[in-house]
Amino acid sequence: MSSSASNLLEYLKSKISHPYSFFISIFFLVISWLASSIHYTQIAYGNNLSWIAWAISIFTFLYSISSSNLSIKKLLSSVGKREFLIVIFIIAMYLVVHLWNFSSAPWNQNGLFDDAAWDIYFAKNHAFNGPFQAAFFDDVGYISREVVFHYYISIFFKIFGYNLLVFNISLLFLGLITVFFTTFLIHKIFKNTIITIISTFILNFFPLHFMHIFMGHRYAIAAPLMMISFYFLYQAFMAKSFFRAAVSALFAGLCWDSAIMGKQYILGLILSAFLILIFGKRKWRSKENIATGIIWIFGFFIASTPLLVYILFNYDDYVIREKGLLSDFMSLFVNGGFTAVKPYFDQLSELFFAEHSFRRQFLPDFYIIPLVYYLLLIPGIFITFIKRRFELLILSFLPILGALLSGSYDFRVLLAVPIWAICIAYFLDFVFKSEKLSNKNLSYLLIVTSLIVILFGLISSMSYLWNVSKNPNYLYLLPHKDVAVSRLIQDIVIGSKNPTSKLKHNEFNKTVNLSNVSHDTLVCPFSAYAIIHLYLQNYDDKKILAFCNQSIQLLKDEREILNDNVNAIRLYNPNTKDLKLVWEISDKTGSIIDYFSKFGKYGSEESIVDISDDTQFSLYVLTIKSNNVALFRNEILNQYAIEHHE
Repeated sequence: MSSSASNLLEYLKSKISHPYSFFISIFFLVISWLASSIHYTQIAYGNNLSWIAWAISIFTFLYSISSSNLSIKKLLSSVGKREFLIVIFIIAMYLVVHLWNFSSAPWNQNGLFDDAAWDIYFAKNHAFNGPFQAAFFDDVGYISREVVFHYYISIFFKIFGYNLLVFNISLLFLGLITVFFTTFLIHKIFKNTIITIISTFILNFFPLHFMHIFMGHRYAIAAPLMMISFYFLYQAFMAKSFFRAAVSALFAGLCWDSAIMGKQYILGLILSAFLILIFGKRKWRSKENIATGIIWIFGFFIASTPLLVYILFNYDDYVIREKGLLSDFMSLFVNGGFTAVKPYFDQLSELFFAEHSFRRQFLPDFYIIPLVYYLLLIPGIFITFIKRRFELLILSFLPILGALLSGSYDFRVLLAVPIWAICIAYFLDFVFKSEKLSNKNLSYLLIVTSLIVILFGLISSMSYLWNVSKNPNYLYLLPHKDVAVSRLIQDIVIGSKNPTSKLKHNEFNKTVNLSNVSHDTLVCPFSAYAIIHLYLQNYDDKKILAFCNQSIQLLKDEREILNDNVNAIRLYNPNTKDLKLVWEISDKTGSIIDYFSKFGKYGSEESIVDISDDTQFSLYVLTIKSNNVALFRNEILNQYAIEHHE
């Protein structure tokens, strides 16, 4: 035993090419822990040493295990002509497919998901504008939000401009990363160009992955980070490379700090390592593999340091969401058995097999997995089991378990899609090697049948995605009208001479000095919630949207809307500015607008009409002159009190 440990230690020493750099990495890791700790204890809140020391620790660790003759020229020379052509093929196919009918697609420069709007909103508050930390507590959703996605999109914004087109392009790039590393991993495993090309087609047109690229909240970054880590993890053990293991560990740490589902990847690797140690082949327990695993664990510990310190000081905030979901499920099961939790399983079944379900938020009328692909996926998973690829087996099912416990929504299983593609590739590898069978007819039948199944899956997927891309309003969760309304209202708030709903270069981050604007504005939107908060963020969105009590007309009746309107006017302090009251015209505002229009004598009223995707919408604007605001305020409060017996 001691001899084995000694051999392992000697091997580790021999692979660390720059030992001084290794000890420097440990030193700065300790500094990062201390600096992060004094941030959370308020001793030195927001100190920069926490992230500077962390970054130095990462780079010195990578340098310590890098090859002494490593060079970019050597790396490029290792890429063969076939691999280069595959790279071009993957990128070209991806971009052509995902830019289909872009001007009319739901995910173009006019489509934004409400949750994605909140993530942009928080990115502006926390990425580069607040203290460095791995997560923050969100008082809108009452959860801890990890920050990797927020830093990622902020880099795009700072370089190209704060607008919706830039945001959707940043999402497009994330999807490309997932497809690229998944198909290249498949290429490295099977060394079969045909399987690589087929896998590229399958993943490119996989509706769940395709549609959720543009969902746009922070979960979008988990799969690409996982697949980068997974790719280098395989490469590390194939080539016995400490450097690749460290790169894999770095991206695994970022994956964990990207979203709740990022934990599934880490948990999957832990469970897989445990099963490999017990049931794996003896060669997997060699000193080389164990040493590579040790380096991976140490690299992951360094990469995860900011999040680990956050959890240490904010444990209750960090687990509040998952703890609540798991507690609800377990409480039902303990008190009522399977009957009590059967609705959870019914929801999961609906998610996968119902013809139409709003649990599939971005895929309401198409299956999570195209049905014919089960003919490839199920045997593929069985083959991974036979080959003891425990990591693939576990990561295929862990997201499904997570979905079961958390309400069974489509984005909960998104992390499994690239893993399913790899499992399908395992079956295709078996199919193409079946030509070695003695029964050639059976082999050819298997190959032809598999290709027909793939063709049917691709045709159904392509047809669905093509039809969706031609209808800008196909996805109700990408509401173009709400974006148009928000852009138009933003122009009204900042006093633009010609308000418009068109895309602007820095529409999420316009810097306008409101003290130079001649009016204050109160707004009551119909359905734009997080989206309009985002567009008004720089101008005190909560004050402006107090007119509907931070909510929307859609969720209220007319009486509630009127109450909110009057209460906002009650809380408004008249000053030297005009006051603009803005309602989005809807079937809920007819009587309310009539109620307020009688006060047009104190200023002016107008209707602003605009168009979103050939659909017309209107705003009613009542402007009260500055010298009449106090009089208007008193009169409307008195009238409201009389009519409602206050």
